[in-house]
Amino acid sequence: MSNTTPGERYTALKQHHSKKHAAINKLISRVGLMRILLFLSGLLGIYFSTGYSALVLVVVTVVFIISFVLVVVWHARLHKKRDDLARLLKINTDELEALAGKYDVFEDGSAFLDPEHPYVSDLDIFGRGSIFQYINRTSTYMGKKMLAGWFKNPDKKIETIKNRHASIAELKDKLEWRQQFRCIGLWLHDSEEDKSGIEAWLKLPAIFSGWIYKVLIWIMPFLSTFVLVMLIKGNITFQLFVLYALVPLAIAGSHAKSVMKKHALLSRKAELLEKYGRLIQMIEVENFDAEYLRNKKDELTRVHQSGSALRKLANIIQAFDSRLNVFAWVILNYFVIWDILQARRLESWRRTYKDDVEEWFVILGEFDALNSLAGFWFNRPEFVLPEPTAGRFFLEARQCGHPLLKPETRVDNPISFDGWKQFIIVTGANMAGKSTYLRTVAVNFILAMAGTPVCAAAFRFSPADIFTSIRTRDNLLENESYFFAELKRLKAIIDKLESGAKLFIILDEILKGTNSKDKQEGSKALLQQLIRFDASGLIATHDLSLGDLINHHPENITNKRFEVEIKNDELIFDYLLKEGISQNLNATFLMKKMGITI
Repeated sequence: MSNTTPGERYTALKQHHSKKHAAINKLISRVGLMRILLFLSGLLGIYFSTGYSALVLVVVTVVFIISFVLVVVWHARLHKKRDDLARLLKINTDELEALAGKYDVFEDGSAFLDPEHPYVSDLDIFGRGSIFQYINRTSTYMGKKMLAGWFKNPDKKIETIKNRHASIAELKDKLEWRQQFRCIGLWLHDSEEDKSGIEAWLKLPAIFSGWIYKVLIWIMPFLSTFVLVMLIKGNITFQLFVLYALVPLAIAGSHAKSVMKKHALLSRKAELLEKYGRLIQMIEVENFDAEYLRNKKDELTRVHQSGSALRKLANIIQAFDSRLNVFAWVILNYFVIWDILQARRLESWRRTYKDDVEEWFVILGEFDALNSLAGFWFNRPEFVLPEPTAGRFFLEARQCGHPLLKPETRVDNPISFDGWKQFIIVTGANMAGKSTYLRTVAVNFILAMAGTPVCAAAFRFSPADIFTSIRTRDNLLENESYFFAELKRLKAIIDKLESGAKLFIILDEILKGTNSKDKQEGSKALLQQLIRFDASGLIATHDLSLGDLINHHPENITNKRFEVEIKNDELIFDYLLKEGISQNLNATFLMKKMGITI
């Protein structure tokens, strides 16, 4: 299988799951028919057995009930298996679509957009058609939030980056394990509210740990059963029975407020905790070679079997949810004071595990996020793991391209920065490739710090903070002009530099909201100020005079260009980065082509 392409692997798995799905559909139909026939034959058997002895009636009834329950359970399991196969089928279908450039079925992370962030809005990190949407295969809220955090605030520790490299290198080849993990995760949607509800419950004080509640739970089943038997035998009146029944119900009712508070935080979360438990058990039973993955797995099993513990909690909540039915509430609380029994079980669970749950969720989220990075590399095996380096600032790449562009049309270019106080001024005609190059450099740099493969033949870097100003927007609601919005963005960069931060800065057309003379003078002054602050970066501009700064700062400025040629009355772009300052313009040519009189 090592020589097969990602598309071939997904196609084979899709065909495999499709066949199994069709087969199980047929089996479900047969078992459904069996249920009907068994039910009808059972009723007939019970009817005819009434003509025989009571023993025959009891045996037929018991056999019928056991057989019917077993078939019902089997039928339910088949439905669950079919649902699993349907999800696996969709997972592989979606991956094939993604390989073809259609990945809008995946969550795009729009909730993480932040217009004030140093770069996410400029670089399509989140939102429709974004980097996050292309890479994201998380199936838990914790994993999605963690993956978004890696893109918004990359960890700049080289050890962290190398640990992720080793982890995804192993997970990349565990295709079916990753898909099964995602299949379980997609079984049920979760949210921030679900997680916060569980965390809030963990902080509640215990109120049912006293000995009196333990005594009541042991005594009431025997006492309530005894009173009921006495009523059936006619030894007590119904009025006396009702009077007694009010006692356990009153005990349960008197604690209803505190029980409701606990239950509200956990109600209907049994399946969600079952999902978390199953996902963690997948980690616990899998063998990993990467040291980082092994250590995380050990943390889940060192003190407790974390997956089993969460599934145990799910069972308690499922039992607790029985109180939502008023008839069940009356019956259960009459016999065993159900509310207090389940509240005590929850408190007992919490005493044992509360200090570990948050760490379990973090590890689960991390595996979920790492699976996404591994899947990204699996889909793009031609990408390379970048090489992080310590010490002075360094950013160098060969044949680097934007990861979202199709390989057959993408044009790759080099990147070269060796130290701080280095700026590359990129000039070129409209549509020649300047903005794409800026985003290519920034996006791959962010991916490198997040621990993912990058779109390059080779990539070396030292981690650094990134700040961009590419898509400045005006704000009519706040009466904020385009130029003022741009100044605010540049001021934010200067403020960061004045605070002592080292920044890699990417600017697209500085001060484009003002006139040409102001733009030239302001752009030059800004660039000189950035050099004084020891920043480095890229600046794309149509202002060719900005390239003259190389005469004043030859050790700090490099000029690069993208050119356009006109052949046979058509514009020809090669999108290749070249040395020097661009001289070819195309605005007037384009206006003429569109019929605009000049």
